[in-house]
Amino acid sequence: MADLLLFNPWWEKEQSIELDPYISAFDQSSIQWLPEVLNEIDLDRDAVYTLRGPRQVGKTTLVKIMIRGLLKSGVPPQAVFYYSCDLVPGAGELFDIIREYHEFSFPLRLKRRYVFLDEISLVNDWQHAIKQVIDLGWGRNLTLVLTGSSAMDIKRGAERLPGRRGNVIYPDRVLLPMSFAEFVEKCSDLSPAVNDFSLRGLMLLPGEVKRLRVQTHIFLPKLSALLGNYLSVGGFPLAVEQFLNTGSVPAHVIETYLTVIRSDFEKIKKSRILLRQVLVRMLGISGNPTSWQGLAKSVDTPSYRTVREYSEVLADSFLVAILYFLEKNRRRANPNKQKKFYFSDPLIQSLAVREAGLPRFPEQGKVVEGIVAMHLIRRFEQRIFEGLGSVQNVFYWRSTKGKEIDFVILDEDELLPVEVKYQGVIGRSDYSTMKRVFAGGILVTKDRFFHDQGVTGIPAPVFLLLLR
Repeated sequence: MADLLLFNPWWEKEQSIELDPYISAFDQSSIQWLPEVLNEIDLDRDAVYTLRGPRQVGKTTLVKIMIRGLLKSGVPPQAVFYYSCDLVPGAGELFDIIREYHEFSFPLRLKRRYVFLDEISLVNDWQHAIKQVIDLGWGRNLTLVLTGSSAMDIKRGAERLPGRRGNVIYPDRVLLPMSFAEFVEKCSDLSPAVNDFSLRGLMLLPGEVKRLRVQTHIFLPKLSALLGNYLSVGGFPLAVEQFLNTGSVPAHVIETYLTVIRSDFEKIKKSRILLRQVLVRMLGISGNPTSWQGLAKSVDTPSYRTVREYSEVLADSFLVAILYFLEKNRRRANPNKQKKFYFSDPLIQSLAVREAGLPRFPEQGKVVEGIVAMHLIRRFEQRIFEGLGSVQNVFYWRSTKGKEIDFVILDEDELLPVEVKYQGVIGRSDYSTMKRVFAGGILVTKDRFFHDQGVTGIPAPVFLLLLR
């Protein structure tokens, strides 16, 4: 019981939640980011929720904020149970921990109990413990929230709980770093009105492009400057806070994130050296289609399957997105063709730059392309909780002659092409393939609005705001 009190000091003194290091850091933070996923978990249901996302993105802070909210709403402190699973070796030990809480709390005749198990993906076969809890009937009037960094591990575990997750349509949630729109909200006082625009409407209706320009062009210089900051900072809360306080992201902060990623790979018996080589290789190809064999070039391993395995772990950990070639007529991915790899956040790209020994990433346009890729995934991918290695609604397209379109989105059975040209001069040759193959699309530019027979040009910062 002593261990349980260590993690749940509010059982003895409710106000102790205010002294929690995560709560204290949040209250003292200059950004106090409350992501939208906070409102997507209904704590009044009998359900088993999962909250997934990369390490150091703020999952534990979010859980502690939920706990504080419950206590402030009048929920009895003993009804709220939190446990960090970092040192829990297996399902048996996890079940014993939950059983101890059940035996303590059940006689109290609480109206509802709330159990938060942090970093459960570190526990081997954790789903067996949760299955036992539900099968014993302990899940009545109980809300379970499980957090983890490995999408694939949690997905496998959750799939082994059929019929035991409650009457919730989508019990799986994802916490990703701040989007560009959230970054703008936290780092400026700008509030351009873009919520009532649709991408297809902008592509088809010249009047909509004019209306968007009128409503945003006055903000464009400041938005472009903010995008420049986002390119180097990214959306991880600690990095954003350091940027706001000091004007940059210190090297020790980047090293902290890199150390966490390395340690996670070492926990699953992966080589730190091969991890570094894979990250550097992904940085080198930077959004260019390649095969698994091509990705394995310059990586010290006899088998491309090893490189594929490392890449898929990065994707399952929400650190790298893998996009597949679109079979246009069949409207689905072809996994046998070349893939494109994008870092999920500029900070993750900075880690690869650091590993490569470069002072900075040389091509700003490539960083913008990666940000657009990730924002399209966040906006259109319905099963993002499964990780970034099996994206089903965002693709790339390439002709047999090598003509390429950066992205094609499948949205409500309609294909919408998006090309990124983050450059000063735009000509019709920059979107001729998109126009010929798809009869139109959206060209993400550096600072130009235009409409040309089905092709709409939108400046990158405005386009990213549209994807919120």
